[in-house]
Amino acid sequence: MKDAFLTTLRGGKPRRPVWTADISYWLNGRKEDGTVDPAWATEEGYLKLHQELGIMPYYDYAHFWAGSRVFDDSVTLHNESAGNRSRAIMRTPLGDMTTEAMYLPESACGATTRHYVNTADDLDRLLHVLEHSRLVPANLDDFAARQVTWARYGGYSSLALPRSPLASFCYEWAGLENAIMLLMDHEVKVRRIFDLIAAQQEPILDAVCRLAPPVVHFADNLSSDNFTSLYDEFMAPGHHHRLERLHAAGVKAAVHLDGMIRGLLPKLAAVGFDAVEALTPKPVGDVGLEEMRGVAGSDRLILWGGVPGAMFAPPYKWADMQAHLEKLLACWGGTPFIIGVADQVPPDGDISFCRKIAEMLMARFA
Repeated sequence: MKDAFLTTLRGGKPRRPVWTADISYWLNGRKEDGTVDPAWATEEGYLKLHQELGIMPYYDYAHFWAGSRVFDDSVTLHNESAGNRSRAIMRTPLGDMTTEAMYLPESACGATTRHYVNTADDLDRLLHVLEHSRLVPANLDDFAARQVTWARYGGYSSLALPRSPLASFCYEWAGLENAIMLLMDHEVKVRRIFDLIAAQQEPILDAVCRLAPPVVHFADNLSSDNFTSLYDEFMAPGHHHRLERLHAAGVKAAVHLDGMIRGLLPKLAAVGFDAVEALTPKPVGDVGLEEMRGVAGSDRLILWGGVPGAMFAPPYKWADMQAHLEKLLACWGGTPFIIGVADQVPPDGDISFCRKIAEMLMARFA
């Protein structure tokens, strides 16, 4: 499937559509209910599981980010936890910033309950943190060796650029609500933060362009209900700059868009992305399979996704999934696409659907 994946990215048409699925959330569920196979925690075991399920291994979160942040001595990080709650305290000469998270075993996932940046004073602390830290390349030196291992299972080990400044500010520092309020009330200072983040990402972009992998991921985790009104001013210029550099180096780029699609999909196509990944159609998202290509406004863009993760779980049955996949093939056939779960198989999902989808595709495109 890796060959078919690369053929699709390069504008060709493979004999059979590529089928990908992010099963990391489902695996969390198996850890919680005690049914996880210890072998799945190893790289080989993880890849073999994909092979057994008939899906192309792609999502490699253990080696995902192409950059990591290092701090000088003026910034220290202290972590503590109790039960299902955790806290990280970032200490600076201007005061502490604290983030808190809670893990919910019932749903096998966690969430941030307090972000580092909540007030205007926290913006000053964040500026200090950024001015006294830098991004360094990560997961690049062993990238080629990792691809050899993954290729034995027909897979491609994914690699992601650091999040774009707006997405970084929202997801890593302030949270969406705080970010919007602070941007409205303290725009000059927030723009300075964006500029610092963007400047610090340039060495990572340089290193990725030198490496020239076949494809990189923009893990901005977009949704149209959050970012559409901000995209043209705060994200499009940075996306355009990165894409121009990557394409000049022969690197394709996919961007993660799940949730609401209608507002951002045409903007992402227009700015030059090669693929938009985790597209979540109705009955979960806001755009039907039959209108996805028209909303994108591009015959070149690779539509990647189309299979809602919710359809792996009750009340949906295999017959519902089979009918949905038939519709996907009818609507997207003849255009560039990759079939993928949008966004993840949930912990209560029927994992056997993955193999059934693979068998359905093998039979259809034998």
